[in-house]
Amino acid sequence: MTLFDLSHPIWPGMPKIPVLPDVEVDVVTSIDNGAPMNISAVRLALHVGTHVDAPVHIVPGGESIDQIPLSRFAGRAVVAGVHRKPGEEITVEDVLGGGPAPERGDFLIIHTGWGEKFGFAEYDDFPSLSPDLATWAVESGIPLVGTDTLTPDLPVSRRHTGFDFAVHRTLLGSGVLIAENLRGLAPLTGRRVTLRAFPLAIKGADAGPARIVAEL
Repeated sequence: MTLFDLSHPIWPGMPKIPVLPDVEVDVVTSIDNGAPMNISAVRLALHVGTHVDAPVHIVPGGESIDQIPLSRFAGRAVVAGVHRKPGEEITVEDVLGGGPAPERGDFLIIHTGWGEKFGFAEYDDFPSLSPDLATWAVESGIPLVGTDTLTPDLPVSRRHTGFDFAVHRTLLGSGVLIAENLRGLAPLTGRRVTLRAFPLAIKGADAGPARIVAEL
């Protein structure tokens, strides 16, 4: 068995969507300053870094991250490699051409290559999922969709007036979980893996930071 860590570490000032506050990591007590132990505190918006979105993120009255059964965070996954430019849409055909066809109940993980750009300006402009792909995922019985980008919807800089987060609404509105900001997908591309995507169970939360791991 080989484990692959698909999660970004957390650090102060790490990349995020502009509307979110910066990540802060503060020292509470320090052995170097005479305390008996080291203790740190983190200020982290739940949609920064690698995380899983819960339906309540966009569905009023939807499930919060702590209400979702553990069984929905672990399962078989298909990792599909796609080749699209910033601003282009990822289609059903791209996914089916990038790996094994997902079976009902399989998670779908999309490798665009953007995970390698994390921390650089290029990370902010990326390909997004087409609304048709989101609808297809729902109809195909896919319980979780993950990407190595900031969001499966359009980049912030490309959103027009009236932008309504169609991909989020389609997926979360049908109970399909979303994992964002994955990394390290290259060696898994085109393969089936076992995925563990357990988020922190924050009471009533719209998302949970997660250590997402693939197993071969």
